[in-house]
Amino acid sequence: MSDRVDAARRPTSAPLVPEIPGLAWADTRAAAVDLAQHGWPVLPGTYQLAEHGAWLGRRGAAGLEPVAPLWQLGTTTNPDVAMEWWTRRPYSVLLACGAGVDGIEVPAAHGQRALAQLSPARRGPVAVAPFGSWLFFVRSDDEPLRPELAANGHAQLHASGARLPIPPTARDGLPYRWQVSPSTAGWALPASAEVQRVLVASLSRRTGGARPSLA
Repeated sequence: MSDRVDAARRPTSAPLVPEIPGLAWADTRAAAVDLAQHGWPVLPGTYQLAEHGAWLGRRGAAGLEPVAPLWQLGTTTNPDVAMEWWTRRPYSVLLACGAGVDGIEVPAAHGQRALAQLSPARRGPVAVAPFGSWLFFVRSDDEPLRPELAANGHAQLHASGARLPIPPTARDGLPYRWQVSPSTAGWALPASAEVQRVLVASLSRRTGGARPSLA
């Protein structure tokens, strides 16, 4: 993935949007810069000015999605580039999976049980989505999702070709948040197989229901 995005794919330059509270914008920009600085490939996503408002940043956007049509070419791990992009507009922060960082999504109840079984030394970053699921971030290592997690845990592996919202991104006024922040985890990412082993051990019939989509 390249930090060099041509003019046709770059987020459109625009004056500051006064409707976005300055603190919220600053938080989003700081998150994007911090993630890029630690090697997480980030890209700008569409955003809302009000709860249940129109999605802005890309013409015809129907939800939270990348601003650039060829979004896989529009990521960065350069903090200076991230600062430039997120100074233009209060874009949402999206992670491009498969380039060092993947995510394993499970229902919230399952995620709570699994996190309790992970020793603090082996906990990587964990995010909570506002619609009933948790995300365990792991190293990109081509480890497939274990079939019992897919069949019985309503789990999904987000790897190459996927993108995920990163806190403090919000949808319809509801923010994504960190249960275990990257800084708390020392920016260390556990192996996918290790996290999946704990997720399998913490499976329960109480983990039911359809899996909500994050993107």
